[in-house]
Amino acid sequence: MATQVRGDAKREAIIQATLDVFLDGGYLGTSVDDVAAAAHASKRTVYSHFGDKEGLFREVIRSTIAPMQAAVQQQLELPTGDDPWEALRRVTGSLVRIVVTPRVIRLRRVLSAEADRFPDLAEEWYRLGPEQTFDRLAGWLAASGLPIADTRTAAEQLVWLTISTPLNRLMFAPSDTTLRADELDRTADAAFELFRRAYGPSN
Repeated sequence: MATQVRGDAKREAIIQATLDVFLDGGYLGTSVDDVAAAAHASKRTVYSHFGDKEGLFREVIRSTIAPMQAAVQQQLELPTGDDPWEALRRVTGSLVRIVVTPRVIRLRRVLSAEADRFPDLAEEWYRLGPEQTFDRLAGWLAASGLPIADTRTAAEQLVWLTISTPLNRLMFAPSDTTLRADELDRTADAAFELFRRAYGPSN
């Protein structure tokens, strides 16, 4: 039992130590030597736990996707009982900050680059991230009393109005690039105002 516990702990330590290595170098740019050095482990230990680099990459990314996306969904609060338009304004402000988190951007880059090699991981990211966000927001819109017939389409429109500009800027910028808070606020406010003009009661 003690041996199993130590083995599990070592496996988890390798996973945790390796994430930033893969996020920085990508799959092709990362070697097992890089992994072993970051994890303070031998290559033999890495191979014994994960079989090969592909197995390690799958474990590292999969162990990251679910908790990261759960944290994103938790931050994306959808309040009830408030004025629905004001609630949506707050949601757009939260959303635009979530997607520009440096680790989220780095993981998006890696999964985009490796979507052909690891389509299951890319699909899992999309299902637990954007797809779940669309579903949650669509359900909230349906219950909000706002005059929106196709809430799923409206949810997708609001999300992409809010995040497309900062997300695209950062996906093609150096990893240390950041956006100012006032820039993000302007983007979120503009997205919200356009959405309200499209779906507000005067339309």
